[in-house]
Amino acid sequence: MNKKTKKILTILSGTATAVICIVMNFILIPKIESTTEGIRCFDMNFAYSYETAQKFLSLLSDEGQRVYLNLQLPLDFIYPLMYCAFFILLLSYLTGKKAIFALPCVLALCDYTENILSIIMLKSASLTQPPVLFASCITSVKTVLMYLTFLVLIVLVVKKIIQRKKAV
Repeated sequence: MNKKTKKILTILSGTATAVICIVMNFILIPKIESTTEGIRCFDMNFAYSYETAQKFLSLLSDEGQRVYLNLQLPLDFIYPLMYCAFFILLLSYLTGKKAIFALPCVLALCDYTENILSIIMLKSASLTQPPVLFASCITSVKTVLMYLTFLVLIVLVVKKIIQRKKAV
């Protein structure tokens, strides 16, 4: 892939990531959470208990569940693809090393797993503890990986800036 194509794809995937993030966090999630008495959607927590999941589901309105299942989660299946592409392209620009690409890929895999488990919990007639605890664990891992990815990117950007200043 040439440099110009890589730059265009980086801008497009970054823009798509930002737009999806804004729509989910400022439109859809507030609509879902409007009836849950302050209990956040599953993936908006670092972790959650079985009891919290049960309470969230019992308070979630029919409209909130419809938005969660039919709008939020489908969009959240596109989101990992977009941010994974963006992070890989950005890492490629900053390092050129392929080994570090595993970080955004594992992050996206955790996000997809979390989304599937959210669907299972939202559609469950009788919620059981194992999928909730597994989903909570995956959410925690995803969150740590997201912070780690941002940290790596920040360090690499700072390093790139310092290298450019030394070259001048």
